[in-house]
Amino acid sequence: MTGPDRAGYGTVDYLPIAVRAYVPLAKAERPRKPRPEPEPSEWVLIFDTETSTDPAQRLRFGSFQLRKAGVLEKHGLFYDPSALTDREQRLLASFARSNGLELLTATEFVEGVFFKFGYELRATIVGFNLPFDISRLAVRHGPARRRPMRGGFSLQLSENRWLPRVQVKHLSRRASMIRFTAPRRQRTSRGMRKHTRVPVRRGFFVDVKTIGAALTSRSDTLASLAEFLDVPSRKMQTEEHGGPLSPKYIAYAVNDTQVTWESYAELSRRYAMHVLTQTPMHRIKSEASMGKAYLREMDIQPWRLMQPDFPPEIINLIMQTYFGGRSEVHLRRVISQVLYSDFLSMYPTVCTLMGLWRWVIAKGISWRDTTDETRALLARITRWELQHQEFWPFLTALVQILPDRDILPVRSQYGGEAQYTIGLNEVSSERPLWYTLADCINSKLKTGRAPRILKAITFEPTGMQMGLRPVNIGGNPEFRIDPRSGDFYKSIIDLRSSIKARLKDCVPSEREALDSQQQALKILANATSYGIFVEINVEELPKPASALRYSDDGTSSEIFVDKAELPGSYFHPLLASLITAAARLMLSIAEQLAADAGLDWAFCDTDSMAFAKPDDMEGAEFHCRVGNIRAWFNVLNPYEGAGDLLKLEDPNFELISGRASSTPAPLYVWAISAKRYALFNLDAVGRPVLRKASAHGLGHLMRPYSEATAPLSIPAPIASLKSIGVDRWQYDVWYRIVEAALNDCPDRPSLSDLPGFDQPAASRYGATTPSLLRWYDAYNEGRDYRDQFRPFNFLTVFPARRNPALDWTEFSDENGPGKRHRRDRGDLPRPVAPYNSDPARAAENCFDRLTAKPVPADQLKTYAEALADYHIHPETKFLNGDYIDRGPTVRRHVHLAGVRYIGKEANRWEEQFYLGLDPEAQIEYDGGPEATEQARLRICQAVATFGQRKLARASGVAREQLRAILKGEAQPRSKTVARLLRAISPLEAEVQEQQTPVPTVRKMGGRR
Repeated sequence: MTGPDRAGYGTVDYLPIAVRAYVPLAKAERPRKPRPEPEPSEWVLIFDTETSTDPAQRLRFGSFQLRKAGVLEKHGLFYDPSALTDREQRLLASFARSNGLELLTATEFVEGVFFKFGYELRATIVGFNLPFDISRLAVRHGPARRRPMRGGFSLQLSENRWLPRVQVKHLSRRASMIRFTAPRRQRTSRGMRKHTRVPVRRGFFVDVKTIGAALTSRSDTLASLAEFLDVPSRKMQTEEHGGPLSPKYIAYAVNDTQVTWESYAELSRRYAMHVLTQTPMHRIKSEASMGKAYLREMDIQPWRLMQPDFPPEIINLIMQTYFGGRSEVHLRRVISQVLYSDFLSMYPTVCTLMGLWRWVIAKGISWRDTTDETRALLARITRWELQHQEFWPFLTALVQILPDRDILPVRSQYGGEAQYTIGLNEVSSERPLWYTLADCINSKLKTGRAPRILKAITFEPTGMQMGLRPVNIGGNPEFRIDPRSGDFYKSIIDLRSSIKARLKDCVPSEREALDSQQQALKILANATSYGIFVEINVEELPKPASALRYSDDGTSSEIFVDKAELPGSYFHPLLASLITAAARLMLSIAEQLAADAGLDWAFCDTDSMAFAKPDDMEGAEFHCRVGNIRAWFNVLNPYEGAGDLLKLEDPNFELISGRASSTPAPLYVWAISAKRYALFNLDAVGRPVLRKASAHGLGHLMRPYSEATAPLSIPAPIASLKSIGVDRWQYDVWYRIVEAALNDCPDRPSLSDLPGFDQPAASRYGATTPSLLRWYDAYNEGRDYRDQFRPFNFLTVFPARRNPALDWTEFSDENGPGKRHRRDRGDLPRPVAPYNSDPARAAENCFDRLTAKPVPADQLKTYAEALADYHIHPETKFLNGDYIDRGPTVRRHVHLAGVRYIGKEANRWEEQFYLGLDPEAQIEYDGGPEATEQARLRICQAVATFGQRKLARASGVAREQLRAILKGEAQPRSKTVARLLRAISPLEAEVQEQQTPVPTVRKMGGRR
C-alpha cells in the first residue's frame, strides 16, 4: 500500500517485510564429529564418456585409464553395443588394437573396472563433470531417500543386484556429493559380526572441475583448466559429436581422458602443498571447503559442537539481524565521472577490527543485557569514535528497536516483485524489530538521532579451545600461523600483502609460484571470514516433518515443513551477521564522508563504492576530496605496513599495452540497478573504452557468437576480458548500452544487429534434482530407459514468446512436485532442445518439455527480445528506480504491514523466470496465529474495498478459493496468502495515485 507520509512529503509504502528465521526440525540431530574414514589406495581410475546428441544423451562409448601410484597400468575403450552400428563397433575394435587399448562393453567396464577397482580396491575415481559421466553408465535410477544424500539421485549401474548403487547429490554448479551405497551382501563374516563393525565403503570420487574451482577460484572448462594449469596435453577440438564414429573422434575421446589425468595430477600436487592432513582432497567441494580444512588442521572445533545447548530462540533472533552485503545504485542511468574504490579485504578486515578470531577459537559465547549501556552509546556516538580501532570490538551487540523513520536494511518484495530484495530505507513500525548495533549506529549517523531501543544484548566469547595447533599456510614454514596467539585474519592478509609486494620485483621464474601463493591466501581469507558461518543446506523431505518456529518472545510453535534447513558444519550466524553489518557500516561511513565533502556516489557493491564528481568541480579537486575520504580510513588499517584501506582500483588509471598504469584517467559509469553497471574511459574521439562491466542478468545465457565473429563495428576491448569481467558478447551488449547513453538516446541501445541476436535466446540447463527431472515425465512416458531424459542430462532451454491466440488447454502443466493443474489459454510452452553449443542449431529440434510436442522457432524469443529491457531493469527497492526513471534514486519510507519469516533466500531469480521455475520457490514459514489473523483482516479489508472479483484477478487466486478463505472454510497455504497480499498494494496504489500528489524527482540528462 502506498500513501502520503505524515510529514506531508514523499510516499509511504505499507509493505510486509521478511526476516530470516531459524526453524530446526523437532527431531533434528545434534552435530557430531565426523568419524575417521579409510584412505584411498594407490589406484586411480580416470574415465570419460561420449554420448548421443539427442535429449537422451545415451552412452555411445568412453575411454578410461587405470593408474597405480601414477603409473599407467591399463587403458582402454568401452561402449554400448546397442548405441553403435556394426561398422562403428568394428572401427572401435580396430582403433583399440592399433593403439594398444583394451576394448570392453559398458557392462564389462562397470563390473570389471569401475566396481572392481573403484569399490573393491578403493581407487580414486576421477573425471571432469563426474555426475554426468557416472549417470551415463546407469541402467535405472531413483531418488536418494536418506540423509545426507536426500534430494539427490540413486543410480543403479549394473543389473547385478549385489553391487552397490552410486548416489549423487547436486550441491552447486561446481560441485556434487558422490558416494557408494551399502551393498545388499554382508560386509563381514558370520563369526565377526558380533565383534567388528565394518564401515560402509563410500568410495573416493574427485571431480576435476570441482577441485579446480576450489584451488583456483575459477570456473573452467576442461580446455581452459588445462591451459591454466599448463599441463603437457591440451584438449582437442571436434565437431563430430553425435555423428558417425571416426578415428579422429575416438582419438579426441582418448585425449580427453589423458588431459583429465594430467589436470588431476597437477591439482593433486598443488593441494598437497597445503599439507591438510585432516582433509583428503576428495572432501574438497569449494573454496569454503578449503577454509574448513585449514580450521580442522588447527583443530578448531565448530561452535555448535562446543556449545550444543545454545538456546535456539536466541539463534532465531540472531538470524533476524542477518541481511548480507549492501548493493545499490544511487545515480541511475546517468553518465557520471567517478573514482572507483574498494576496501582491502573487507570481510577479513572487519573480522580483525572486531577481534572475531577470538570467537572462532572460543569454547562458546555468553550474552548479557546491556540495554542502558547501549542507549548511552548510541546517544553519544559520532563518526569520529568509529575512527578508533579500539571501538570496533564493542560492535558485538544486537538491539531490539521500535523504528520511527530510522534508516535500516529491510527485506521486502518491492514493486510487487516475487523476489525479496534488501534495501537501506527509512523504516517505521508499531512492532519491535531486531538489528545489529552496527546498523543502529549507521541510522544514527544518517538521521542524527538514535533509534528507540527497547532491549540490547551484548555477546562475548568465553575461553579458548584446548588442543589448538599451528599450521603452515600453503605448506610454507615461513607462513606459520599459531591460532592461539595473534589474529588469524590479520596474519593471512599480512602474508598476502608481502607476497604481492615481492611479485612486483620478482624474476619471471618466481612469478608463477608467488602468484599461486597469494591466490591461495586470498581464497583462505575469504573462505574463513564469512561464508562458512552462514552456510545453510536446504534439503527436500520425503514427507512433511514437524519443526519449531520461534517467536521474538522466546516461545515456539509447531509447524510442518517439506524442506529442512540444515546448518553447515561451521555454522555461526552471529559472526555472519556481525561481519556483514560492519561491512555495511564501512560503506555508509564512506557515503557520509562523500556527502560532507560535497560529492555524490553512483553505486556501491559489498566492499566497493564509486564516488561521483559534481559537474562544476575540477578533476584535481575531485581527486583531492576523494583522497581525503580514503585517508580517513587509513587509521583503521589493522595490517602491517598500514597504507590505504580504501584503495583506488585499476579502472581509474590509464591503460598502457593493455595493463593499468599509475597515470589517472577520467573514469565514467553507467549504472542501471544493483550489480548492473559498466565503468569506462573515453578515447580520443569520444567512444567508450570499457574497463569493468557486470555479467549479472546475462550469465545464464549461452553466448550467441564467439569472439572470432564479434562485430567489426564495435572496437575490440583494450583491457583483457578477464579484467573487465565479461565474455565478448556481453562486452558488446554493454558497449552498445553505453554508446546509446553517450549519444543521448539511453532508452534505445542498438542490440538487434549484434551477430546471432535475431536467433532464439538460449541457456544450458541440467536435470540436477529429482524434482526438476519430473518436468520430463511427459517426454519420458513410454520410452525405453536408455532413450529417456535422465539425471544430469543437458538441454538447451529457450524463453517462449507470449501468444494469447495459442490454445494450450489440452495440455497439463506441473506446478511443483506432485501438484498439477490445467494449462490456461495463453500460457507459455516450456521449450527445450537437445544441447548444442550453437543456439540456432539447437532451436531446430525444439519441443515443449510439458507435452513433448514440437515448438516452432518463431514461438521463441530472440536474444534481442530477451534482452529488450536489460538496459532499463528497475531498482525497485528505491523511488525513482522504475524502468525509464533517471537520476538519483530516493530511499523509500517503508511502514511495516506485517512480518514474514523466511528461510535461505532463493538466488538466480532471473534464471528461474527464464527457465520457467517456480517464482515462489522461496522458503516461507508460518508467521503464527498473530500473523495469520493480520493477513486475514488485510485480505478482508481489500475485498471490502475492491471486491472479490478484482482481487482474485489481480492475485491469480480462484474466486472460489478466495471465498472459502474469507468464510473460514479453508486454511490457505502461506504461498496463497503471499500472493493475495502482493496483489493488494498495487490495487491500493492505483487509488492513492489519484488522491495523493507524488513528488517528482528531477530527471537528469547524460553528463560527460
